[in-house]
Amino acid sequence: MWNKGENMFSGIVEKTAKTLDVKKEEKGLRLWIGNPYGELQVGESIALDGACLTVEKFDDKSIQFFLSDETLSRTKFSRISLKEHVFNLERSLTLNKLLGGHIVLGHVDTVGKVRRVSEDEEGRTVEIVFDSKFSRYTVYKGSIAVDGVSLTINDLGEGWISLYLIPHTLQTTNLRYLREGSPVNLEFDILAKYVERLMKRD
Repeated sequence: MWNKGENMFSGIVEKTAKTLDVKKEEKGLRLWIGNPYGELQVGESIALDGACLTVEKFDDKSIQFFLSDETLSRTKFSRISLKEHVFNLERSLTLNKLLGGHIVLGHVDTVGKVRRVSEDEEGRTVEIVFDSKFSRYTVYKGSIAVDGVSLTINDLGEGWISLYLIPHTLQTTNLRYLREGSPVNLEFDILAKYVERLMKRD
């Protein structure tokens, strides 16, 4: 059995997988997605679009998770059609795994909404709006996890940020499907939250 504790991720998406089945249950729903990993461990954590979930069962073709009502209320999963969804996946960090992005805990802070998408020859710029109370955790050229993807903030204002998606990100994550009005899971930089906490204590 996997040793449960506080998990960490890097925001570097390893795989994507489609929904196989969804079933409503008391206090939540059960989700089956395709298994792009093969061998896993029951009880280990995988971030799905940035939300840390526990592997309940798996086989060669599928992975099973339970999404509680609490998880649904705090993420975009209650706002989209999960039956037609493609998820970004990342297994939790181990000591021999490179931290290629930034420290991500898999705890979604809020759900943002895409305000604008514009393309150029090299990539795509995406503007996202969210509750302005979270703006204190954003900084120019700082980090943010969007649907579990570690990205750099290129521009910002009160209640909004602008991000640039390079071709590799568009090819390897589900962010290529973002359109105006798309909901996104947002996790703000944990380091900013620690600084805020320390300043309040002082």
